[in-house]
Amino acid sequence: MILNQLSVSNRNMRIVHFKSGLGNQIFYYLFYLFLRDRFPKENIYGYYLNKDLKSHNGLEIDKVFDIVLPPATILSNIVAFICRLLSKLGFKMFKQDKDPVSLNGVLYSAYYQDKKYFRNNIGSLSFRKFPLDIINKNLLRHIEDSNSVSIHIRRGDYLNPENRKIYGNIATPEYYKKAIEIVKKEIESPVFFIFSNDPQWCIENLNLQDAVVVSNNIGDKSYIDMFLMSHCRVNIIANSSFSYWAAMLNKNDNKEVIYPRKWNNELTPDIFPSTWLGL
Repeated sequence: MILNQLSVSNRNMRIVHFKSGLGNQIFYYLFYLFLRDRFPKENIYGYYLNKDLKSHNGLEIDKVFDIVLPPATILSNIVAFICRLLSKLGFKMFKQDKDPVSLNGVLYSAYYQDKKYFRNNIGSLSFRKFPLDIINKNLLRHIEDSNSVSIHIRRGDYLNPENRKIYGNIATPEYYKKAIEIVKKEIESPVFFIFSNDPQWCIENLNLQDAVVVSNNIGDKSYIDMFLMSHCRVNIIANSSFSYWAAMLNKNDNKEVIYPRKWNNELTPDIFPSTWLGL
């Protein structure tokens, strides 16, 4: 009976399961737009489970960007719950955890990190006009008035055993040192801005004199780091969706981006523009 009801409901209902931090929430939002374009006669909903969002700063994409998230209703939440339950019982046809997108899907829970899911809608993302304190105002002015180079180094949760298995030993000190040397050869008088949740490690391992270490945006203000990085002339990113989107949303006409060619220890998604330099 439940399976039959889901078969009927998926004719006009699809649900995107939002989870993880801001960078991945962007992927989910753009995937929602992809579904909306692909299935214009169907209702697309969002599923926002607190326990899947609380490990970072909760659901924050609509606070950072000028967007409207897909709605959630009592019915759509019930359907999403049933799909998750059925998936655990072995019925996986209604809960899509991997690419490609299934026409029979109801609940979409994969990360959908692929250009085909967002290339047509990335222009719909724009930062909201949020207030900056005096420190961030001065940082933004310095970034815009110089050949600014952002360096994003993600440690913190990446040092957990589970995450280290997936993301570890990729954005190494050697990767950053090589990227920095390339920048120094190509950019006149670069000013390096280091963004990290472990600034002391950066100071000790990068040996960059006169670098600006940005460490004031923490907790629910960390999104400001993405905003600041998006204004830099050059982005040296980590294997992190957070700095990836800072670089993608960088509107500098002559921006340059350096990224770790190996994105994680499982697979490398097709998300990188051909103009970026992979190391």
